[in-house]
Amino acid sequence: MTLTLTVEAEAGVTVEMPAFGEALGRFSIVDFTPRRRTDPKGGTLASQRYTLQAPMSGKHRVPPLRIEFLDERPGQITGGEPAEYRELLTDELTVDITSVLPEGAVLDELRPVRPALDELQSSGLLRHWPWGLAILAGAAALAGLILHWRRRAAERARITAYDKAMGRMMALEQRGFPSPDHADAWYVELSDIVRRYLEDRYGVRAPELTTEEFLQEAHRAAELSASHREVLSSFLERCDRVKFAAYHPDEAESRQALEAARRFLDETRIVLESRDGAPERTAA
Repeated sequence: MTLTLTVEAEAGVTVEMPAFGEALGRFSIVDFTPRRRTDPKGGTLASQRYTLQAPMSGKHRVPPLRIEFLDERPGQITGGEPAEYRELLTDELTVDITSVLPEGAVLDELRPVRPALDELQSSGLLRHWPWGLAILAGAAALAGLILHWRRRAAERARITAYDKAMGRMMALEQRGFPSPDHADAWYVELSDIVRRYLEDRYGVRAPELTTEEFLQEAHRAAELSASHREVLSSFLERCDRVKFAAYHPDEAESRQALEAARRFLDETRIVLESRDGAPERTAA
């Protein structure tokens, strides 16, 4: 059965159609198609088309459908009060659904119960259940081995992040500490080493973020302790002061910045658990 509700409203009237499935009695909704368009004068034509299915024959009713509307046309608002939503109810519909079976007709009789099945015989599949268990055990062992390899690969990737950062830092140190007037590029390189390390180590984005945004991302890394976050903030602020505030550090300050970066890398390296449960640091 198809039920269509159509509402026409003039310009200045806002219409709220009934919610899906509201007030449809015991009918099931097989299909629902809402439509709304505006005419050239600014009016609204809204419709809802339901395809309904009754649960059984007999008399059924579709209760009144409720449409809410807000009338803001000139002359409809009095006393300076804002317009309020009002409602409009459709008429109740009564539907008499007649059964297609002749009156007094009886459905086909149920088929009799089937006889009891013969006793189950042992199949070849049951005879070979030990082989099935062995195959399942082998598959479980293979899955565990693959998971172990993946974990080890992730650990090696993280260790590589540390090794790569330390290699860049050693090369920077071998070039010597900069003079106060030429420290900008040196500090850019040093901060980039730490940023790239955090990107590889924790998945924190590095190149496209400002220092403030980068710190916000880094602080979300659960493995970074509060003290490590403070060290990282202090270190990056020191680098920004040289890069953006025209600060000229002496050699002692540059050496302190390098040591702070190295200490941060050392303290945030991967920590694995030994077989007895005690923490042990991985080798560089």
